[in-house]
Amino acid sequence: MKNASFTTLVLSCALSAFLPAHAADPAGAWQPLLQTTSGTLQLNGAGMRLQGANGLYTAGLYLEHKQGTPEAVLGHAGAKQLKVVMLREASASEMGELLAGAMVANASNEELLYLAPALFRLGEMFGEQKKLAAGDSFQIDWQPGLGTLISVNGRPQGERFSQPELFTAMLRMWLGRQPADAALKNALLGQPA
Repeated sequence: MKNASFTTLVLSCALSAFLPAHAADPAGAWQPLLQTTSGTLQLNGAGMRLQGANGLYTAGLYLEHKQGTPEAVLGHAGAKQLKVVMLREASASEMGELLAGAMVANASNEELLYLAPALFRLGEMFGEQKKLAAGDSFQIDWQPGLGTLISVNGRPQGERFSQPELFTAMLRMWLGRQPADAALKNALLGQPA
């Protein structure tokens, strides 16, 4: 059985660091095609994460080729990008708890233990931020042969992470069996909510 409270606490500390200090303009965030250093990616799907009756953030998933199932997206070996743009202000602890809870719900104990050093490095990399403002964004990029890179408001943050399992575990927060928001999961897969 998972020690959920300990794991959630550890991941909350690491993932709450996804909190940028500068606003980004979300206008045009979901363009149909995206040019990256790995080539052209196309929008697989985009949608809104609700919290209660209000929107918390929008997210868009870009792939080399459109995929309609979580298994196909996670198994796709090519470049991938997930971008999140905030719709309202959220505190570091609020976002950290949401992301950590989704990761714990969709990863095994073994996977979480294996990825713990990378998750802590992610937390250190972002420094201590207090909140995400409306319009702030972060993105998670996977490039074959290069690894995972996290960018905040369009600026790369520190090192790349070579483990493909890290990107997969992070993407399962939105596409896993127990996603953060089921309607958003369908939207990211290009399916009707």
